[in-house]
Amino acid sequence: MGRIARLISFVRATAGTAKTSDVTVDRGGADNRTPQHFSDPGDDSFPLPDDFTHLEGQAGTGRDSVLGYVDPKNEQKSTAGDKRIYARDPATGDQVVEVWLKSDGSATVTTPMSVFECLADGSIAGTNGNGDFELQAGGDFVVNGVTIATDGTITTPTAVNSPSVVANGKELAGHNHPAGTPPGNTGPNN
Repeated sequence: MGRIARLISFVRATAGTAKTSDVTVDRGGADNRTPQHFSDPGDDSFPLPDDFTHLEGQAGTGRDSVLGYVDPKNEQKSTAGDKRIYARDPATGDQVVEVWLKSDGSATVTTPMSVFECLADGSIAGTNGNGDFELQAGGDFVVNGVTIATDGTITTPTAVNSPSVVANGKELAGHNHPAGTPPGNTGPNN
């Protein structure tokens, strides 16, 4: 039969050659124990004090094992079929970054200053508050309103501000046009 306890401390340790973690929990009434920590292979999470643990007794040993943790502060948002991983500020326990793998085939990474999304249709988008980009499902790339089409065509909603532009093999900043008789020079192309 399982039991709920409050995490007091979590410390990385070595038992022989095995890399383990020492967990100290309060089972209630100052009944502090140091059970063994178990988690999924490939899951390297570091719980915070005051998280709740699920303890399960080990048959015939008189010891407990921690099989999981509950974050009592942050909202759990994943829905059926999702996997969401997040990190917390150790001082406040507040969520600071998340990776959300969604059951619709999309994935989102959210940090305090940016969002990066990979959608199931193949499009990829990102924003950081100062700008944004999208690699559309059809292959066009849009960055801060400028579109680069799959054929290389560039479309911008504003003027191109550059010291020089080469278009169709012609350098525009110093390009002159002959005019008059005999042919003269109309001056710089500006």
